[in-house]
Amino acid sequence: MSSIFLSHSHEDKAFARRLAADLRKAGHAVWIDEAEINIGDSLIAKIRDGLDRVDFVAAVLSSSSIKSPWVTQELDIASNREIEEGRVVVLPLLLEPVPLPGFLKGKYYGDFTAPDRYGEMFSLLLRALGKPEEPPKPSEEELVQLREQLAAAKAAATHHQEALQAHQQAALHGKSEKLVAAITKANQSFPLHAPINTTHAFLACNTPVTLDYLLWAIAKSERKGAHPLEVLVSMDNKWPEVAAMLDAYESLLSSTED
Repeated sequence: MSSIFLSHSHEDKAFARRLAADLRKAGHAVWIDEAEINIGDSLIAKIRDGLDRVDFVAAVLSSSSIKSPWVTQELDIASNREIEEGRVVVLPLLLEPVPLPGFLKGKYYGDFTAPDRYGEMFSLLLRALGKPEEPPKPSEEELVQLREQLAAAKAAATHHQEALQAHQQAALHGKSEKLVAAITKANQSFPLHAPINTTHAFLACNTPVTLDYLLWAIAKSERKGAHPLEVLVSMDNKWPEVAAMLDAYESLLSSTED
């Protein structure tokens, strides 16, 4: 795995972020100022520390960056490292067709000026960085333990699902086909309401009342002053069922906040 410092101007931030993300996906470490510098840090000290620690400095060259004093200073430090260490440190990446700074002339550069060649140039950049280290492979004993843990997790999930289905079937027992159909439909649209609907949904004058329907009716009543559901609930004396459903909904909201 190589570590790379992305030297770029603020105007080229979008490209730098994309390049940094792709390099990390490829297994390399990337130093990019917005991720490494915290409020209160010394800019010069942090950048110098980053430049000293990395293996390579990728210079994103554009009309903005070649005029940037910061980028110029970063590349001066990197070029000195290249001379002292006797190896390639600076990797020029041309984002716009601009003349290369004097100390970069003669270097082969990655030509990112054409968006449709990004993949081709990125492959060349990866070749210059070298292959990232492969993560260590788990031992056979570790694999056996992982398989056992996975099997146990699957068994627990299956047991939980079966218990949930049994509870739902028991809760739906005795309810009319019309109410069961309304509960099933509501639970598909509002999965979080399923425990409440399965237990507390009811019929008011043969009209199925699920949690989503009740909440919609309450909201409409607040806006317009009344809703036909109030009449149905009153006629069938289902206000205790309404209270039970809203209490269950309040408990659900409280558990979600916790």
